[in-house]
Amino acid sequence: MSSTSIDDITSCANCGKGEEESDKLKSCTACKLVKYCSRECQIAHRPQHKKECRKRATELHDEKLFKQPPPLYDDCPICFLRMPSLKTGSKYNTCCGKVICSGCAYAPVYDDQGNIIAEEKCCFCRKPAPTEDESMEREKKRVDAGDPIAIYNQGIWYRDGMFGYPVDHVKVLELWHRAGKLGYAEAYTNIGYILG
Repeated sequence: MSSTSIDDITSCANCGKGEEESDKLKSCTACKLVKYCSRECQIAHRPQHKKECRKRATELHDEKLFKQPPPLYDDCPICFLRMPSLKTGSKYNTCCGKVICSGCAYAPVYDDQGNIIAEEKCCFCRKPAPTEDESMEREKKRVDAGDPIAIYNQGIWYRDGMFGYPVDHVKVLELWHRAGKLGYAEAYTNIGYILG
């Protein structure tokens, strides 16, 4: 395969017409290696292109299939180390919506004189630790802001009937689908457990 990009190809693979001669060249949908000016040219060129097309289509499929998944979370915003893969290795903060590694979340915080600060604060935004009611209000604000983790957590509350929420499995699935579409894969995992 050549290093030429499909965008660099300016002529039909069958008849040689350029983009200026035909309305618009369309690339082969399977391999993306060649372009055609019409459906007729694509059909006429198929016998010559078939073998190369199948080979490249298989390569594209394998690249997509074996691509490494993105990390569950980005690096910790405080220490910049890779987040642990286990959920117990991180903590979600409702105040700022950040996921912090457990090392940073539970590390002692010092003031300017080197004394340990006794009151609990968010290690990222420095807001004081909330009461349960404040935490619920913060979580609702995060849901309204479209935070996928907060949306997922609200689904758990509906599933378990926690914090005054009624048990509503339809609402659970709706919230978890929404969180999954926003990129929170654990929501899809739990949907599988429920439906499985």
